[in-house]
Amino acid sequence: MPFVLRKNICLLPQDGSDQKGRVSRCHGTSPKQALIAKCESSKKIACSRRAGTSEMVLGIYLVLGISILELFPSSVAFAQSPHGPGLKLDCSYCHLPTTWNVMPMEMKFNHDKMTSFPLVGQHARVSCASCHKDLAFSDAKSACVSCHTDVHKGTLGMDCQSCHSSQTWVVADVEEIHQRTRFPLVGAHQNVDCASCHTQYAQMYFPPISTQCITCHSQQYYSSTAPNHVQTGFSTQCQTCHGVAADGWGPTDFNHSFFPLVGGHNIQNCFACHQSGNNNFSGLSTACYSCHTGTFAATTNPNHVTAGFPHNCAECHSITDWTSVTFNHNSTGFPLTGAHINVQCSQCHTGGYATSPSTACIGCHQTDYNNTSNPPHASAGYPTDCTQCHTTTAWTPSTFNHTYFPITSGHHASPPLQCSECHTDISNFAIFSCTTSGCHAQSETDQHHNGVSGYVYSPTSCYTCHANGRGGD
Repeated sequence: MPFVLRKNICLLPQDGSDQKGRVSRCHGTSPKQALIAKCESSKKIACSRRAGTSEMVLGIYLVLGISILELFPSSVAFAQSPHGPGLKLDCSYCHLPTTWNVMPMEMKFNHDKMTSFPLVGQHARVSCASCHKDLAFSDAKSACVSCHTDVHKGTLGMDCQSCHSSQTWVVADVEEIHQRTRFPLVGAHQNVDCASCHTQYAQMYFPPISTQCITCHSQQYYSSTAPNHVQTGFSTQCQTCHGVAADGWGPTDFNHSFFPLVGGHNIQNCFACHQSGNNNFSGLSTACYSCHTGTFAATTNPNHVTAGFPHNCAECHSITDWTSVTFNHNSTGFPLTGAHINVQCSQCHTGGYATSPSTACIGCHQTDYNNTSNPPHASAGYPTDCTQCHTTTAWTPSTFNHTYFPITSGHHASPPLQCSECHTDISNFAIFSCTTSGCHAQSETDQHHNGVSGYVYSPTSCYTCHANGRGGD
């Protein structure tokens, strides 16, 4: 658009009077000169903000109702704005159309909505110039330390908002904030004054401090006498014995977790186990036998010494009491089932417990084998593997499988036969008879075999033809 001055007269008084000066006196006659003016007047001119004779200011003015935005493209006006390239707003958001003065009550500019830094708390009460040191408003930094001196000298980081708010510098929830650090305050630590650990607290200086107990509690460590920590060689890792969350150092707070004091071990007298004297609490064995040697030697039911019991009490006993024996025999190679469950240990372990007895039946039941008469196992030459005929539930009934001749089915099943009914010579079960005890009488047998070729009535003739036990075959 061509530069047009309709009357070349400035409507604003330059010297406070009603006299109207010519625009060209300050702005020249060209479009470029009209935008930028060099103020040479000793008095304030309404159409510019004068800071010195060499200050170049933005000349946005009215010439008979024609604004500079009518004379030049808007991009030119923004490029020359003293507020910097970051402020992309029309001048009318802050300035009145008749003067450069800013009327806060009439401004359309909203700092909360039009910038990335809402003015809340104390920020809403400070003057603009407190943060904006020059007219390039976008150059102002949003980081707290750009306006506020870091009294902590970087020891708490640069994020002031992690502790402070825009309402006040006072930290109201310091305990809650401390819980988010690498050393949360628990137990007695909750009641300790900050300066006890943070020795430069008065100077608001909080350099990192060690979280090791000994850093703050060396005096307690070196002055302890019951027990004497130094003489005993206790670790300086206090949490090994003491609870961080405890309310004191006393024995009620002592943490014996490396050897839990439960059951029968729940005793209050430390010296019941720590008997070496000189307050020496180190080097004590955790093996049961080291403390219970006397109990082991005095036990008579059963006698642990003569029986050769192992010294690992935990194999049979619990920490609750001695009598509740919890030895699991099923974990051995010989699980206790049936009648073996209620047998006394000494009945099998006749030679003590240092060695295991034989798991063969005859090892314990030799006498039962020798004394059995129906049938006589020894004279009949029965095998000594009892499991071939018997179970662990009871000796009778036996479970011998009479595979040579069926006696559990057909006519021979009911009533059950006794061995002696067929085996007349109990010293030799290879000898049998089918005609004893009223079985298969000759008169009855002859009647069924009339005309049968080769029929002979004898004790074993039945088995010769009827090996399966059925008469029709």
